[in-house]
Amino acid sequence: MTDYIEINVAKDGRHFFATAERSIHTYPLDHYEEVLRTFEEKFPESEGYKITAVRWKSRGEHIYGF
Repeated sequence: MTDYIEINVAKDGRHFFATAERSIHTYPLDHYEEVLRTFEEKFPESEGYKITAVRWKSRGEHIYGF
C-alpha cells in the first residue's frame, strides 16, 4: 500500500502549486504535520494563501497466481 499526502496551495482563490505524489509519505506520520506547519508559516492566510491537504491511499490486490 502506498499512502501519501498531497498539499495544495492557492493564492487569492487560484491554484498556486501542489506537491507531487513522491514528495510526502505518511510514514513517519509526524513528517507531513511538520511540512504543513512550515507551509502555513511560509504561505500565510493573511496574505491570501489557502492550504489544503489530501491523504491518498492506494492498494494492490492479487487476482491471479497466488
